[in-house]
Amino acid sequence: MIKSLNRSFKMKNFDGLTYYQLLEIPSNASFFEIRHAYKNALIIYDEDSLSTYSLFEDSQREQLLDKIEEAFQTLINEDRRAAYNKILISEGKLDATKAISSPTQTKAVPIFQNNQTSIKHLFDKKITKNLESPKVQAIRNRIHSNELVSGEDLKELRQALGVELQEIFEVVRISVSILQVIEANEFQRLPSLLHLNNFLKSYAEILHLDTDKVVDGYIINMTLLKK
Repeated sequence: MIKSLNRSFKMKNFDGLTYYQLLEIPSNASFFEIRHAYKNALIIYDEDSLSTYSLFEDSQREQLLDKIEEAFQTLINEDRRAAYNKILISEGKLDATKAISSPTQTKAVPIFQNNQTSIKHLFDKKITKNLESPKVQAIRNRIHSNELVSGEDLKELRQALGVELQEIFEVVRISVSILQVIEANEFQRLPSLLHLNNFLKSYAEILHLDTDKVVDGYIINMTLLKK
């Protein structure tokens, strides 16, 4: 991947690459493969990467990382990907027989195979950057100002930050199923109170929320709704 993407930089023609070419994946790549390629690209072209540090100016690196993010957000969404494929087909850049709307994967590809420290570092940088969004700030302020905290509140903030449940799992190792239960307020399926406290605290930390506020607000809300 480094070799071909470095060639792309030398050509200074990033816009000429399709999202598939940018991430170095086939047009029928599964969602697992897309995510795997995306994470690899972030590691390779992060400003702290020793392998590419001296190759690009900051503006070039930022441009490529933005392009990589754009490619990922498009291809990971089934509707956006289908629309993008239609554009490529109309431009003669994609064979219609190879464009699929619902990619499947018979065997899951690990999203993070190595370098967990780098992944957490990149994840934290992404969150910190997106925290500056007015929409994100408004949601955080609302959560902090309300006495009760619901799973919908946490989900809304997570989505505004552009974070997927799988990413949270890879960073803090809370299973996706547990996170889904928390966000859906499915109290009957929640783990014990002790474990729930720990999960909520980790989740709040990921979203840069007041941990005590989230834990207390969620449990009070859960207690009231159970009555």
